[in-house]
Amino acid sequence: MSQRPYLKDRLIEERPEGFVVIVPIDAPPPIPMSCQTCNHVMRSRDDEIAYHEFGCCDRCARTWAHARRKDWKGGWRPTSEQVLASELDRTPLSITFEVD
Repeated sequence: MSQRPYLKDRLIEERPEGFVVIVPIDAPPPIPMSCQTCNHVMRSRDDEIAYHEFGCCDRCARTWAHARRKDWKGGWRPTSEQVLASELDRTPLSITFEVD
């Protein structure tokens, strides 16, 4: 993603998807669509807060990051097996589409 000046307080960001976005110079980096630990969709303000502190969704922060804060900040992450085992306890997000 490349950036170049636009106006005095704005930048143009060229995204790899082929479009540009105009953002304030002091804008925080965007939050990804899904958690980098469990791959679930980031869908709440709590997820946003957890992402800014730990780089993961709220559930992963509560499950792993808070309990192992020092290790987490040092780069520790749960194994894929630990994440999978945790998924069995997670309530799935149900989405319904109506097609006319």
